Amino acid sequence: MKRGLFLFIVLLTAVGCDNSYRPMSAKYRVRFSCRTDVAPFNQLTTPGRFLSVRISPDRTTLTVTDPDGKTTTRPLTETESASFALGLGGLILGTPLFDNDNRSVSAYDLACPFCDQERYRLDFDIQGIAKCSKCGNSWSLNSSGFPSETVSSGVRPLYGYPVTSSVNGRISVSN
Repeated sequence: MKRGLFLFIVLLTAVGCDNSYRPMSAKYRVRFSCRTDVAPFNQLTTPGRFLSVRISPDRTTLTVTDPDGKTTTRPLTETESASFALGLGGLILGTPLFDNDNRSVSAYDLACPFCDQERYRLDFDIQGIAKCSKCGNSWSLNSSGFPSETVSSGVRPLYGYPVTSSVNGRISVSN
């Protein structure tokens, strides 16, 4: 009886630990919205296309960069400056090629989740592979942000953020 109780407690403890992967992160605050019918965000309606979104340190401009290196910068309104929060290092927004029958937009943090510091941002290419120049790990943006090539042990998927879409072409990313 005591042995059975001991095994039950050990099993309960092992199952009760919360060390699991969560597809959506609440570690860093995110609040951003845009219209997908206005450039450069209209690229988000193309499967396999991703954009990086960053706010300047003084919170006066928004910079959007595509994987081809084309950058679009626009001033932020006071309301946008006060309300937008882009996670740890900025956002990666895009429509994955795989397992995405409803063509929904995905959002990931632009900072490397392994290095977990704002200054170590990911670079991504036209194929949707995001790579950290510091640690060398890479992730597939087309496969839910899971690691695609790792050089370190214990690499987690990218920090993902929930995205909602409205009928008028506006998407909102917020946790």
